[in-house]
Amino acid sequence: MAMPEMKGPRKISDLTCIIMAGGKSSRMGSDKALLKLGGMTLIERSARQAAKVFERVVISGPPSLGWTGFRAIPDDRPPEGPLMGLLSVMRTIDSPWFFTLPCDSPFVPEAFLRGMAGLREGVDAVVPMIEDYYEPLHALYSRSLREEAERFVAEGERQILRLFERARTRVVGPELLFEWDPRSLAFFNVNYPGDLIEAEEILQGLTREGLD
Repeated sequence: MAMPEMKGPRKISDLTCIIMAGGKSSRMGSDKALLKLGGMTLIERSARQAAKVFERVVISGPPSLGWTGFRAIPDDRPPEGPLMGLLSVMRTIDSPWFFTLPCDSPFVPEAFLRGMAGLREGVDAVVPMIEDYYEPLHALYSRSLREEAERFVAEGERQILRLFERARTRVVGPELLFEWDPRSLAFFNVNYPGDLIEAEEILQGLTREGLD
């Protein structure tokens, strides 16, 4: 008698995950999205990790990043920056929610992604806070914020943080973040050459534990 096929949790289909790849990588000295980690570029690893949880994953960045297998959506016009990247995707993709993630955070746990996505009811934005600072590139934004984003961009604003002033915002504190991500891997990112060495060590550890 054949055993039934075991299936994992369903992918989340009512939001679009955006891998933000529009930064200048000035601290790294080269395009960090294309740095290799365990034989795979950071942007590929970040996008594939998100694709384990979300049905739709796109990249906010130049069309040349389409080689990753994920749709790349460039900024519509200057000012370039996270807010313009988010708005450009909002203009292009018909989705009720958008979850931004950095291209250089390759270890974001599935529990974090699912936990954050589960906190959307009754609000316009969901954002982690660590030591009194928002983490706006690990956050969720409702389509209802597009009008405010359009206004801020027209004023020359580059930062997403301004949206939280206008949104019904749910702030996620350290207790939930620790529950989902006890090693704080979600917020590990690669800004400097030394971070890439640390990332290799983290990857080796996850591989030994069968978690990669």
